[in-house]
Amino acid sequence: MTDYTTYTLWIVEGDIGQDSAGKDLFSPDSPIDYSDLNPAALLWLTEHGYEDPGRRVVVTPAGEVPKGTVVASYDVAL
Repeated sequence: MTDYTTYTLWIVEGDIGQDSAGKDLFSPDSPIDYSDLNPAALLWLTEHGYEDPGRRVVVTPAGEVPKGTVVASYDVAL
């Protein structure tokens, strides 16, 4: 039996602040790496404009919500 950990990817606009839940997906502190994501998650990121100026992808444990203006969220189990 394989154990999975569920994370939520959040696309947020602007700064989330240092005391916010979560880490930027592309930072060394992120609990997961971009390369860990499956094709469905990568497609979701693209469809929701994660590369648009002023946006970032924040990773949190499932159930935690980052500060900032949330554009969209997506749960992944890794």
